[in-house]
Amino acid sequence: MIKESYSLELNISVNPEQVFKAITKDIDKWWTEFSNTIDQAGDILKVQFEESTSWVMSVVEYSPNHSLVWEVTNAHHDLQNLTKKDEWKGTSIKWSIEENNKGSKVTLIHNGLVPGLECYDICASGWSYFLNSLKEYLETGRGNPFVR
Repeated sequence: MIKESYSLELNISVNPEQVFKAITKDIDKWWTEFSNTIDQAGDILKVQFEESTSWVMSVVEYSPNHSLVWEVTNAHHDLQNLTKKDEWKGTSIKWSIEENNKGSKVTLIHNGLVPGLECYDICASGWSYFLNSLKEYLETGRGNPFVR
């Protein structure tokens, strides 16, 4: 039996350009206020939560308003109940954006984030929360990013 990577699909009532801007320029508005922006393939995205939970990702695909891929090159998920702190390292996060009659269909696939990982339940719950934050940010102007 093949374990499938985490994925989530949602419809957001804005155009693909707005979605792409949010996942490249406005990450601090829906995911974590401790992040930078990205402009092209080859850029490095760094995000941080709490004092020492952080991920570093290389942008390996950058197709404006259509798709984006982040390859996780460094990971430290600092929660007491996790013994493996770097399970995201070597995974990749793919964003696909398609225009539809409701605005945009956004699909996130976190390749390598599979149910067998120690952090899977925490991470799947986190992605669900923050993707809903992305939707809220785009549709209302106010997301729920991590803030200290």
